[in-house]
Amino acid sequence: MPSAGHHHAHYDIIVLGLGANGSSALYHLSKTGKKVLGLDRFHPPHQKGSSHGESRIIRQAYFEHPLYVPLIRAAYPLWEELEAGAGTTLFRKTGGLMLGREEAAVVKGALLSAQLHDIPYEYLDAGAIRRRFPAFLAPADTVAVLETEAGILLPEECIRAFLFSAAQNGATLQTDEPVLGIQPGNNDVTVTTNKGRYRTDKLIVTAGAWTNGLLPELRLPLTVKRQVLFWFNNADPRQKAWFQPDMMPVFIWEYEPAKMFYGIPDLGNGVKLAPHHRGRTIAADDLRQDTNDDEIAEMRSVAADWLAMDPVYRDSSVCMYTNTPDDNFIIDFHPEFPNIIVASPCSGHGFKFSSLTGKLLCQLTVDGRTGFDLSPFRIDRFS
Repeated sequence: MPSAGHHHAHYDIIVLGLGANGSSALYHLSKTGKKVLGLDRFHPPHQKGSSHGESRIIRQAYFEHPLYVPLIRAAYPLWEELEAGAGTTLFRKTGGLMLGREEAAVVKGALLSAQLHDIPYEYLDAGAIRRRFPAFLAPADTVAVLETEAGILLPEECIRAFLFSAAQNGATLQTDEPVLGIQPGNNDVTVTTNKGRYRTDKLIVTAGAWTNGLLPELRLPLTVKRQVLFWFNNADPRQKAWFQPDMMPVFIWEYEPAKMFYGIPDLGNGVKLAPHHRGRTIAADDLRQDTNDDEIAEMRSVAADWLAMDPVYRDSSVCMYTNTPDDNFIIDFHPEFPNIIVASPCSGHGFKFSSLTGKLLCQLTVDGRTGFDLSPFRIDRFS
């Protein structure tokens, strides 16, 4: 996109990084009539960050912490609004199954959230799991929390819809334009890229794995981890139906203490499976779309052990989780420069919230506050 004419342009708000949260923030800001610019070092949606891989789980009986339930409830109607405007499918309801032994964190946490917030759920024993969802080889001591409203978001389509609508509403988008530096001032912020310099009253940094490189003075304790996603076909033709979205809910299974894998039914490219929160630490720019035979074999054996399939490897994708020490998000003003707002480090569970997160960032930027308690996401909790 052209940028030569923008060298010293002044904006009301610049959004730096147009993944899940940034594209949503730009979309919400574009409805305010403010002069806004979105910048990204790549061309989103892309394969180089944390928001690709065809599908994401959205769920309400939130095992991580009940504090997320009011947020996810508010995110649902915003996804519907985006979907209606885009005229394309962004969400598919499948129901969601949180499986494990009775004492598993996934099961106990989902139950706690469901009970505290009156989320409709069913508690299933192993027999019920196997009868209703034959794709799962549930051992006798397995239980599950089934929630009806869970399902699948299509992340690339969501980001595309956010950015398309933002542009239609008058936001400026400049992609393939890496930011080289942020110079905060008292009244405005200067953003320098490889193509020019921009001044803005307020800056929103939603740069995911690149956050620390852009804001080194904050010394945020973030770790960037490589996460592999896999797609498998089932060599057993009789059981193909069991893995379709109408017979297989999205799931997270704590199959051994603190070891989880999650899965998404076959949307046409095979069943998607991945380990949750494992993977080695990498630098953001070192992400490669490569998987080795050991990783594939390990996931294949988990699939064969726990699912009623003869798994045949089809494809893989690699993304990044940017993690905080407590796995909670960051959504806060810069401690020194309140005209900079920092958001993201989603610790591998943020995409489903991004329809709301963008709106919260818009409200923080324009009004200075939101109607939600964001104190668990403050930067000073790390100091």
